[in-house]
Amino acid sequence: MTGNPNSDLWRVAGIRARQGPVWNFSVAAGAAAWIPDSDDDGLDWLDWLLGLTTPPEGAVHWQGRDWQAYSPDAAGAARGTIGCVLTTGGALANLDMDENVWLPARIHRRPGAAAEIETWARRFRCWPLPARRPAVVRERERQRLLWTRAFAGRPLALVLERPLRNMPEEDRRLFLAAVADVRAAGCAVIWLEETLAEDVRAALAPLTVITPEPA
Repeated sequence: MTGNPNSDLWRVAGIRARQGPVWNFSVAAGAAAWIPDSDDDGLDWLDWLLGLTTPPEGAVHWQGRDWQAYSPDAAGAARGTIGCVLTTGGALANLDMDENVWLPARIHRRPGAAAEIETWARRFRCWPLPARRPAVVRERERQRLLWTRAFAGRPLALVLERPLRNMPEEDRRLFLAAVADVRAAGCAVIWLEETLAEDVRAALAPLTVITPEPA
């Protein structure tokens, strides 16, 4: 992880949807930001932050460059430096869970991937990786495996979309401690969720709450 704690990884300028308010913000390496995100607000933050789609107005910059200025190969490589935890899980049904965890490392040919994956899987208490389809892996274990996938590879940033939904207290503590550790190493964190529980707010401090400008 090589993020400069004084540099902005994301810069969002002039984003607006449905003629709503305008969003302008930046997130630096090692910082944590919360975007109050609901399922029906018309704001596709996950896709925009990863440069997968273009907002109707405004732009998202990653490491000083508009996502739209990246070539397809460069954009794919840049996304490989961002770990994601998705509300929908994000496990591919036609791959075993061990293959799902390994998928980003194989796509991006990450050196040292085996050691990284084992380290995080042990930390999240899901080692050894199960060679079973997602549908037959218990939800709690499946979520821990997907955390492993997101954190392995020394990401420059994490996008966390409701990562603790339905998770017990023990796992919440485990996850929040991991977030604190990667932030200390320079990883930026954006948390997407409509409301934020008090334990999460406390664990993410110092935390920037992202709010839009009036329409």
